Amino acid sequence: MNSVPPFNAPVLHEPSVSTLTLSDLFRLAFNQPVLWLAGDMNARPSFNWVALSIEEARRGDILLLASYHPTAPEGTSTADMREARRPLSAPELARVLRQAQQAGVSAVLLLGETASPEEEPLTSPPDAAAMAIAALPGQAHDLQAIQRALLTILLNQRAALMERGVRIHAQLSQLAAEGQGLGGLAEAMAGLAGRGVIVQDKRLAILAHATPEGATLNWEEILKQVVNFELLPEAFRDRKQAAQRAVTFEQTLSGGLRRIVSPIIVAGMARGYLSLIGSGSGPTDPGRLDVLDDLIVEQGALVCAVEMARAKAVREAEKRLKGDLLNALLQENISPRDAELWAQGMDLDLSQSHAALRFAWGGSPSPSRRRLETIVNGEMARKGLRAILSPMGAEIVCFCELPMGAMRPETAILLGQSVVDQAAREHIEAPLLCGVGSASKTLNEWRVSFRQAGQALELARRFKERKALYFPDLSVYRLLIQIEHSPELSAFQEEILGPLLSNEGGRELIRTLEAYFEHNGNLSQTAEALYIHRNTLIYRMDRVASITGLNLDNPETRLAVQLALHIYRMMGHAKG
Repeated sequence: MNSVPPFNAPVLHEPSVSTLTLSDLFRLAFNQPVLWLAGDMNARPSFNWVALSIEEARRGDILLLASYHPTAPEGTSTADMREARRPLSAPELARVLRQAQQAGVSAVLLLGETASPEEEPLTSPPDAAAMAIAALPGQAHDLQAIQRALLTILLNQRAALMERGVRIHAQLSQLAAEGQGLGGLAEAMAGLAGRGVIVQDKRLAILAHATPEGATLNWEEILKQVVNFELLPEAFRDRKQAAQRAVTFEQTLSGGLRRIVSPIIVAGMARGYLSLIGSGSGPTDPGRLDVLDDLIVEQGALVCAVEMARAKAVREAEKRLKGDLLNALLQENISPRDAELWAQGMDLDLSQSHAALRFAWGGSPSPSRRRLETIVNGEMARKGLRAILSPMGAEIVCFCELPMGAMRPETAILLGQSVVDQAAREHIEAPLLCGVGSASKTLNEWRVSFRQAGQALELARRFKERKALYFPDLSVYRLLIQIEHSPELSAFQEEILGPLLSNEGGRELIRTLEAYFEHNGNLSQTAEALYIHRNTLIYRMDRVASITGLNLDNPETRLAVQLALHIYRMMGHAKG
């Protein structure tokens, strides 16, 4: 049973700007969070005005209340100035709040250093159901500037949303221009929203994530959930379709978690996904997902798209340069010194040992070479390996850097097998073939390793081998493939195995011989491998001796038969 809590069915998240809550209003107006002291942060009162003093406050207004006495007029004595800047005492603050409640004020926003409830707790607040009270801590604020900001949003909400979106976009774009990358963008969005942020690629692998300071989210569990493809909104699973719908979706997770998710669109295709996740509890998570969250996700997805396109362009340029270097090395069109300088510019160390790997699809039809290149790159990245990779014809050629002092290129062999296994998981019907060359310490040896990998790849193709073949492990085939076009080779095979091949049932007898030598002449193991009785095996071996006249008790004869079987396997598959 899947233990991952499922998402609820996603709904299109398109909040109406005409029904802003108090939380929406303050989050849009300020870059820092407000502290809620009383009242409903999700209330939607009909505001009339933003008042700067209790004297001008009327029913339905928002009252901006400095938590200190108003600035004294010019010419005031020093003693009076100190009194003017004196913070409001708790009784004074309570008196003003009662006056505001009596005037029918909808909300009061306390401004200034002493606005923090930890420093000046609000005792006996007015009826929370009648009036909301919030605080904006910090240095003394410009009341007129705050009034203009709030009135701008109240009088023209759509324009205010557009202006805030432009500011968010500019802030994130500046970070991208400074080279902060997806990680820096995620950190910035988490700070703006006060919520968790996750950036994923098209396969839902997590590229970057961030949580606001002090967040109480179970982040590790969330990261496990969002990589589940089944939890992605159905409209986003087709990446072309997702790109055609420039919308965000809001989803509810179990445990009270919610997220807004949007595709990251590059060149008409969803190349990734941006999620903003909150719980609606705690000082760093300001209630329900709102219009500011939508703006952050919307603008963040745009900037992430530019960043992902830029990173992809850089990767493509690096791949082309590495491919050009590899071609130059293999074709001997570059001096060792020039090659070393070229490689240093791409953070490659040609003084380290490398081993060649050559990949190609087997059978037809098969996936594209581009798909193969993506699989190879993905496995190299997953294993944290450094390599030079380049497409060549229908193949992908890779030189993998080996650990210091490695004689057998186990790192390259394991990489080859990992790529073959991944391809088998993604494309069951199309086998992937891989050949691995020996470790090379000099540039001249690179060419040898390249040829060896090609020969191992060719044998993998003939044998339909679904594992990475390492050239030095190919034993006598290394010699046979060099002389396979020699008439003597065919004649030798015909001399030893010809009578069996021309006899009815001869191919079954050849398979019996192959199993016999694979198990070092052990009759019981051979019979078990062939799923036949031991007496049946003895009968077959007697038939082989009768048809061919071969004496398998003679060591020279045994060697000749094994060699003929190797030739038959190699040349028979080549003809096939």
